[in-house]
Amino acid sequence: MADKVSELELKNIIGQEINNSMGYMGGNLSAQRKKSLEYYMGEPLGTEIDGRSQVVSTDVADTIETILPNLLKIFTASDQTVKCEPVKAEDVELADQATNYINYIFNKDNDGFSILYTWFKDALIEKNGIVKVYWDESEKVEQETYENLSEEEYRLLTEDENVEVVEKESFVDEFGKKELDKLKSLAEAQGQDMGDIPAPKLYNCIIKRTTNAGKVKIENIPPEEFLIQKTAKTIEDSNFVAHRVLKTRSDLIQMGFDKEVIENLPTQNTVLFNEERLTRFADIDENPLNDSPDESTEDIEIYECYIKVDVDGDGIAELRKITVAGNSADTVLENMPCDFIPFCSLTPIPMPHRFYGRSVSELVEDVQLVKSTVMRQLLDNMYLTNNNRVAVMDGMVNLDDLLTNRPGGVVRTKQPPSQVMMPMQNQTISQQAFPLLEYLDTVRETRTGVTRYSQGLDADSLNKTATGVNTLMSQSQMRMELIARVFAETGIKDLFKRIFELTVKYQNKERIVELNNKFVAVSPTEWKNRYNISITVGLGAGSKDQQIVMLNNILQKQLQAFQLQGNKEYPMVNLKNIYNSLAKIIEEAGLKNVENYFINPDEGRQFVQPTPEPKPTPIEKIEFTRIASEERRKQADLEIQLKEIKSNNAKMVLEFETKIKEMELKYSTQINSEQLRADADLDKILLSSVNKQVLAAKLSADRLSQQVDTINKPQESSEINERPGTGQAQPGTEPSEQS
Repeated sequence: MADKVSELELKNIIGQEINNSMGYMGGNLSAQRKKSLEYYMGEPLGTEIDGRSQVVSTDVADTIETILPNLLKIFTASDQTVKCEPVKAEDVELADQATNYINYIFNKDNDGFSILYTWFKDALIEKNGIVKVYWDESEKVEQETYENLSEEEYRLLTEDENVEVVEKESFVDEFGKKELDKLKSLAEAQGQDMGDIPAPKLYNCIIKRTTNAGKVKIENIPPEEFLIQKTAKTIEDSNFVAHRVLKTRSDLIQMGFDKEVIENLPTQNTVLFNEERLTRFADIDENPLNDSPDESTEDIEIYECYIKVDVDGDGIAELRKITVAGNSADTVLENMPCDFIPFCSLTPIPMPHRFYGRSVSELVEDVQLVKSTVMRQLLDNMYLTNNNRVAVMDGMVNLDDLLTNRPGGVVRTKQPPSQVMMPMQNQTISQQAFPLLEYLDTVRETRTGVTRYSQGLDADSLNKTATGVNTLMSQSQMRMELIARVFAETGIKDLFKRIFELTVKYQNKERIVELNNKFVAVSPTEWKNRYNISITVGLGAGSKDQQIVMLNNILQKQLQAFQLQGNKEYPMVNLKNIYNSLAKIIEEAGLKNVENYFINPDEGRQFVQPTPEPKPTPIEKIEFTRIASEERRKQADLEIQLKEIKSNNAKMVLEFETKIKEMELKYSTQINSEQLRADADLDKILLSSVNKQVLAAKLSADRLSQQVDTINKPQESSEINERPGTGQAQPGTEPSEQS
């Protein structure tokens, strides 16, 4: 087993990694990025001659400023920059909530548009754009001033454990003292003693409030502040990544580092003299030094290093976050394990098998150089053509008169002017220069895909064929979409995965946020162990206008199919299908909050009241009442018949039994009465049939009675409500029907 790495060895390792890293001062990478910045800002080319034209073409800036709006439009047209697609069916609800929340973090908790703008622009100009995403738990200290607080208010304020009183002033509340004196006087008049009650006090105070609300924080990193191992292909597989930044002593102490150590750190200004930084601020800052008279605001050069090193000697390198001061790593401020490297990178033109790609600026720099040279020579030629030199005979022409060029001026000569003066003709180069400039524009368009048609600069485009223009536009659009796809699949997807993972890992409290115009409770702890969510950046084929046209055609077909179905849902189209098309059209049009224009049918159904059954007309009510009365009359007749049958049957049974007894006594014999009883059961059968008729009539009458009562109840209630003294009918009731 290897030995553990000592602190001195660790310092030496970090110092070597810093000096050998790509992006450190003085390397080829830094020189190339400095050159790209100069071309973008239109700085002098270094080939200028005094007294000659010094114009600089702006092809680099024009190209980048044409590409950038199209890229931003793709990713900021809607509130959802990315969408979380579930892998399993049970993750659908989770994916919807995660989609809304991580987009909320990016756009609301952080300035999403500014982050994308800076990120993309750095990549288009300086090869790679870098952002840093991490969980920020830094304490925020704010100073607050309060005046005229009561004793209770002051007590409640100072009981907060996050509040520290800096200054306090107490004084007697004069108004409260007067009121207390009045109460004492009244009490004495009534013979009561209130004792020695102190006069109320008011407080003025200054406090410090410390808050620690953790959240995901996203920062744009200037390319010159980012360092990476030379052999790295991606950030994840790099053994060394560092963020070089200037921090004040006050910032470092507030971050929790030892105050005594921070106060003894020497100031370093190597970052301020970085060539890229000097170029970026060349037009607004000639002196990069921060000459602060306050020691607490002096800049300290800090390297936040993420390095894979075998610290414990087990033979396996672990990822650690080590913060050091100075490029030689003389002072180690922090040494702790970490889970991942908090940086995301994107480049418009990736180069295989290496980390840094190529910028759009590199594709156009030589074109800008040649165009600037040709334009300068063309202008110089025009200047010389308009101001020809003159050959004169020495001593025969007054040179002062000749050099004084003014309208109506006189040139004194000793011989005829044609004999002593002769203009020297210059050959114009415009016939050769303008075709060359046109060719250079064509080269730029071929390399970048940014055409004059996409820029809206060709005044002669109406004379071109529509097919040819559309072909050029399609080719240009394909270039734009390729850059957008590369950005989406490399940098943006990585960024949102980091946001998702940080939220799940560190946000342990429920948070109430507004998502889709509704306040919902989000608890990312429920998402743990549910990392099976693929983040997809939505990029459609064709331009936004083409997509809108396509979606409108789809919508028309859906509406036709819906009409063929008799305006009923299924079997081919339902309302949710139509809503999805409308929502996509609104999204592609650059509008936000689809709910402002259309309601989701799944949510709208709960607000739809069921269609009530039509109320019967007065004639129908009378008919129902008549039928019910008829049924009751029939029921009464059947009940009378039943009673008569029962009475007759009882008499017959009694007479039957009496006759049997008389016959047995008369003839002194046993009569077989079983057969006679069986015959007598016929009456019971008849009776049973009558009972069934009566029961059926009764049930029918009861049903009709219920219907009539239901019809008449609203009428009765309305009549009650409209009786004198009751005022108008109550809400929800119908006026009574006039008979």
